[in-house]
Amino acid sequence: MKARWIITAVSAALFFGGSLFTSLRDPWFQNLQRPDWLTFEFLIPFIWTFIWACTTISAIIVWEKRTRQGFRPWYLMAIYAAIAISTSAYSPIVVELRSLTGGIFMGGLATLLVYILAFLVKPISPKASWLFLPYALWGPFGTYLTWLLLQLNPGVAN
Repeated sequence: MKARWIITAVSAALFFGGSLFTSLRDPWFQNLQRPDWLTFEFLIPFIWTFIWACTTISAIIVWEKRTRQGFRPWYLMAIYAAIAISTSAYSPIVVELRSLTGGIFMGGLATLLVYILAFLVKPISPKASWLFLPYALWGPFGTYLTWLLLQLNPGVAN
């Protein structure tokens, strides 16, 4: 089986994994006060799907390029996996644990790992590095938005 299919399958499992355990449609989460300017919340699942696809393609590019050079970049794949796991953990942490603080931590951690990995893969493939741009832009915004939810809902969530 080609590596690209394995990477895609693992990525899809991690992407949907957080959704299998919980849903941001949970009544508690839906009843949180939101900023007035957040009129595009319905687009967030599409934004994340795009980000996830870009990250998956980046992993495939890095794996195939390094493998052709005779290396197996397991340590890079481990960082890709850490990004995926910390991103997928956001929903269960926020909804099941009712912890916006935990969501801020996971969002910030994933974003930091994205910046590190983009730097590490740039010498291997600038294209793979550029594919992190959507996450690099959205990650801080999503983390800020979670922080803002925490500020707007004192005492409701920690």
